[in-house]
Amino acid sequence: MSNFQPKKIGLKVRRNGPQPSICVRSFSPITTPQAKQVVDRFHLQKNFAEALEKFFHHHKRVLKKAAQHLAGKTLPPPKTATSQHIDQERKRHYAERVRRHKQIWKLFRAGYRKEEIAQIVGVGSRSVYRALEHEQPPTRHKRHWTHHLVDPYVPYLTKRWNEGCHTARELYQEIVAQGYTGSLRTLEKIVVQLRPHRAKLITKQTITFQKAPSPRNAALMIVRPQKSRTADQTMFIDQLCKSDPTAATVYTLAQAFGSLLRNREGKRGLEQWKGAVRASGIPELIDFMEGLADDAEAVVNACSESWNNGMTEGFVNKVKWIKRSSYGQAGFPLLQRRVLLHPTTKETRRKTKMRST
Repeated sequence: MSNFQPKKIGLKVRRNGPQPSICVRSFSPITTPQAKQVVDRFHLQKNFAEALEKFFHHHKRVLKKAAQHLAGKTLPPPKTATSQHIDQERKRHYAERVRRHKQIWKLFRAGYRKEEIAQIVGVGSRSVYRALEHEQPPTRHKRHWTHHLVDPYVPYLTKRWNEGCHTARELYQEIVAQGYTGSLRTLEKIVVQLRPHRAKLITKQTITFQKAPSPRNAALMIVRPQKSRTADQTMFIDQLCKSDPTAATVYTLAQAFGSLLRNREGKRGLEQWKGAVRASGIPELIDFMEGLADDAEAVVNACSESWNNGMTEGFVNKVKWIKRSSYGQAGFPLLQRRVLLHPTTKETRRKTKMRST
């Protein structure tokens, strides 16, 4: 028992490189010299998707251009009186939030207590505490929906529009009868964007790609294998690659990296992929690639070995729970002993059953 020394059973958090690292054998190299470190391929792919998300955050115009081309639009739709009124209300609400935030901080610097500030400003104490967590006023975030309430009814709306039904209220009543729970205003926004296409037939993509996908969705779409994508996603990626050569390079590198992990192409394939990333000159991917050097051997093993940490995930979570239950007060010797002496699931169930009876 005294010779047992856990090698690595937790996660190594790195800024750019692979996040988790597991030990194929849970013993020290003294007792098991054949032990190898293998990076978790799932989290490796996840970290690569985060690098792609950073890239698309800096190139949102490319996503919008591809979406507008698929939707058959060359210019953004004109704003109606309703949409302008909504924008004005949002701007007014944001300006009020900034004014209130500055007032709270001004009173706080003047020496007022938080409860007094809440009474003077006319907000709750919770709002005052939340405002004092950040000295800078809150930023205005642009809303973006991953899934829209109208999405399940897009084929029906396309069919009815092409049949000549161009009235938002009539379309709204028809899809409400089918289970639509959204508002009439939401549907009116879509109908307004379809007005320029009144003279010609529209397709499903005209409605689907009214808004470009978020950088996160675009990244996940690209790292996903081709056989796992929908027809709309495949169409969008094809248009994205045609619209921008840099985006096409990103897609090629993403698919090559996924193939490298799935097909176990080994160190040679990994070096070739690194060379392609350097040649691309894309900063976000180069940062990710350089981060792999922190766990170079473990990454090479992930591209070569068939091992994965799927069988150890439950054990890792159990160790984390035991560690956190000590509230950071215990050292490694106590953690080691608690892990070794922790009852198994069957024993826990048996004790629970005996207590209940």
